Amino acid sequence: MMRLVYGRLSMVAGLPWFTAFSGGKDSTAVLDIAYRFSQEAARAELAVVHNEELLKPPPVFHWVYSVLSEVARKGVRVYVTVPREDYISVIFERRYSPPGPAFMWCTARFKERPTARLAQMLSWRRYALLTGVRMSESLHRATHIKARCGGVCGEYFIQKMSDGVIHIAPIADWSDYDVVSYLKSRRQPWSNRDYSYLLKHVYCGEARIRTGCTLCTVVERDAMLEMYARCYNDTRYLKAAEVKAKLRAVGLDWDMRLYKSKKLNDAGLGRVRELLIELFDSFPELLAGYATFKPEVVEKHLPEVAHHLPQVKLSLPQNIEVIQL
Repeated sequence: MMRLVYGRLSMVAGLPWFTAFSGGKDSTAVLDIAYRFSQEAARAELAVVHNEELLKPPPVFHWVYSVLSEVARKGVRVYVTVPREDYISVIFERRYSPPGPAFMWCTARFKERPTARLAQMLSWRRYALLTGVRMSESLHRATHIKARCGGVCGEYFIQKMSDGVIHIAPIADWSDYDVVSYLKSRRQPWSNRDYSYLLKHVYCGEARIRTGCTLCTVVERDAMLEMYARCYNDTRYLKAAEVKAKLRAVGLDWDMRLYKSKKLNDAGLGRVRELLIELFDSFPELLAGYATFKPEVVEKHLPEVAHHLPQVKLSLPQNIEVIQL
């Protein structure tokens, strides 16, 4: 299994690498593998990029920045991209309704565009983007991977080049069991710690659960928040799930939108504002991303909860480069 993964990485060893790290088990496994590969006779120029969406659940937020801090201390370039157009700004300044299946405005703004802009800023005309996408995540993901390969994936899962970018999914054919087994049998190469925090506190022993943005309204039911409520015996996660469901309902309610538009009217904007204040006032730890990277947005649009910001702000080491893109 590892021979095949290393074979995939060898195909792009001559290019600089961006390893996309979200903090989930799949991207953690890819970062572990890429780090080990790059350290062997300096076979690849490695940089780690984390696209910060600013609304992580606390266990994920803690895990992400503990890993990035350790990796950066080892001399690896670590970039954190912060979206120019963040969740709160887009809703209150553009009046966009909360993201949904028919209006998923978040992914491009928070992940895809910042990574492309970062590569352009670094003058990387050709580079490899390593991701943790896997076909077993869902039928939709499997179809998407094969489509992006143009039918010529072979055993390498290298997606089509676009503007000098090669997207490679080193563990595309791994199962959940493969990922967890790999992490359980390894120690973090940048710190020599095991992966128990990730498996026990981020996933709470439920490896099939997908982690992501706390206020993701694209999915109807949030198993992640339900899992954290059970794992930490913290009903605030259930409260977050309730608020998320209400935000999703606002986005689907034509009475909350401008006429023939996906933008919110005054009633819709007011309702979203009420829900966010209610949530952040009861669960201020969810503001850690904003407190660390864009406190001025909360101070401008949700001043009622801005007093929580100093309590949840994270101090980052200077060798992590934070760029707003």
